[in-house]
Amino acid sequence: MLEIESFIGQQRVFSHRTGGVLAPENSIAGLKHARNLGFQNIQFDVRLTADGVPILRSDESIHITETSSILVSEVFFDQINNLDIGIDYGNEYIGEQLPTLYQAFSACTELGIRPIVELKPSIGQEQSIAEISIDILNRVGEDKILFPLVISESAPTLATLMNIAPEISRGLIWNKSLIEQPNDHEALMCQCVMIPIKLLSTQLVETLHRKQHSVIATSVNDSMDAITALEHKVDALVTGQIDSIGPYFF
Repeated sequence: MLEIESFIGQQRVFSHRTGGVLAPENSIAGLKHARNLGFQNIQFDVRLTADGVPILRSDESIHITETSSILVSEVFFDQINNLDIGIDYGNEYIGEQLPTLYQAFSACTELGIRPIVELKPSIGQEQSIAEISIDILNRVGEDKILFPLVISESAPTLATLMNIAPEISRGLIWNKSLIEQPNDHEALMCQCVMIPIKLLSTQLVETLHRKQHSVIATSVNDSMDAITALEHKVDALVTGQIDSIGPYFF
């Protein structure tokens, strides 16, 4: 399992998609907002454009005009790099641009953030998204060391990470076959498993702990969910409600 010391400042609450629901998700402004609230462990999503640029994005598609959208994996970065992703979050965020992974990692080094990076490959990108992300991590980390936790639901992506950067902590997004077919996933040697709060049980957490996985509860969106996660003895939790579930909730 991940040692408690591996969580910066022993902080066990992670902010979801940078600023949770309070700032543009997957944005530099969101990173800054969450950090200003005291969060050091901050999660964001990464997808690859058609020309291999990793950007912070959760959804598989992206609006290029008011009436049309396209898959991130089918659009070139130059076509979307000026998109305003903050306009729906109030005047203070108007003009916030879609960040690249390089920009996000650079901001993390400046702000003292431990990034929780979810790699979300489209079909055919399972290996390349890992290779490109690690290359960027190495370039940013030449001056300042980052301690990311890289997570994915893609077994090929995690296997690539294990082969090219075994020193990087890895996390598997919950899949029931982890219990039903444990050998398939144990070979990935992931340090943790990310599980939605609604799928958690004390028995499941105990089973995963016996397999030497840390357990991180996700989709924790109110205080009662957070308390439930504590009762199940999870090692950490991820929340978008960063104003009500603070960085030191437990």
